[in-house]
Amino acid sequence: MTACGGGGETVSVVGATVSPDGGSAGPTAPASARASASASTVTPAEADAELLKKRYGLKPFAPAPPPPAVKPITLKASDPTVFSDVPMKDKVVFVTIDDGIEKDPKFIQMVKDFKIPLTISLADVLIRDDYAYFEKLYETGHVSIQNHTVTHPLDMPALGAAQQLDEISGQQVKLHKEYGVKPYIFRPPGGNYNSTTVSATRGAGLKGLMLWRETMQITDMEYQTSAHKLNPGDIILCHFRGPAQLHGETMVHMMTHLYKHIQKQGFTVADITKYV
Repeated sequence: MTACGGGGETVSVVGATVSPDGGSAGPTAPASARASASASTVTPAEADAELLKKRYGLKPFAPAPPPPAVKPITLKASDPTVFSDVPMKDKVVFVTIDDGIEKDPKFIQMVKDFKIPLTISLADVLIRDDYAYFEKLYETGHVSIQNHTVTHPLDMPALGAAQQLDEISGQQVKLHKEYGVKPYIFRPPGGNYNSTTVSATRGAGLKGLMLWRETMQITDMEYQTSAHKLNPGDIILCHFRGPAQLHGETMVHMMTHLYKHIQKQGFTVADITKYV
C-alpha cells in the first residue's frame, strides 16, 4: 500500500491545505501487554550508543524536550480536527507508520534498540494474519496504536456514510479486542477524506484525523514543500513494508535511512500523543 493524494476541492486544516475528495479476530491481548505499553517509556538518551553505531551506523536520538502543559492541538470528539503537523518551535518531528502488510521481526528489535516513540495506524485486513506481531511491538512500550480502517479503502470519500462509519468503528472494536486500546486518532487511507469521513470519525468516537508532511520511501523522503527539509512539528509517514515493496530492501533498511535524515537535520523524535 502506498500513500496517495487526490484532486478536488481543497479545505484548510491545522498545519496544511489538503484535498478531501480524491483519491488505504483473535484473543484479547494479555494484561502484560497492556501494562507494558502504559508504563513510562525509556528515554532515547538511555539507548546504547555503541550498539546503535554497530548495528545501524547511527547515534542515539537526543531526548525530546518536555511536552507543553497544554497540548498545541486540542482534539474534540464532537468536532474532529484534521492536522498534518504540530505548531511548535523545538526541532522535533513525529514518526508514524501505517498499514501493517510487512511484519519484520528485526524491526521489533530496532524499536527496542532506539527507544524512540512511534505511532502505528493499523488496518485489520493487513494485520489479521499476524495480530501477535503488533502486540510485540506494543509491548516494547515505545508504540501507540491508532485507527486506519478495517479494509483500507483508498477511495474512502466514495463510500457512503454508513460504510465509512463501519470502517472506522469496526476497527475500533478490533483494536480494542486484540490490544486493549481505544484509539482517538484516525489516519485515513491515502490521506483521502471528505466531510462524510469527518462525520464518521466523530460517530466512531475518535477526536482527530492525522495527515502528514513527509513520506518515507526506500532511502529518501518525499517533501510537500520545495524546500525539501524538515520543520519543527512535522509528521512523517512511513509504512510497514518489506522486500516486495522496497525493491529487495528491508523495513530496517528503510527506517535506518529515515533516522539518518532526521538526525542529519538536527531533529529528534517525540510522541505525537503528548502533543495532540
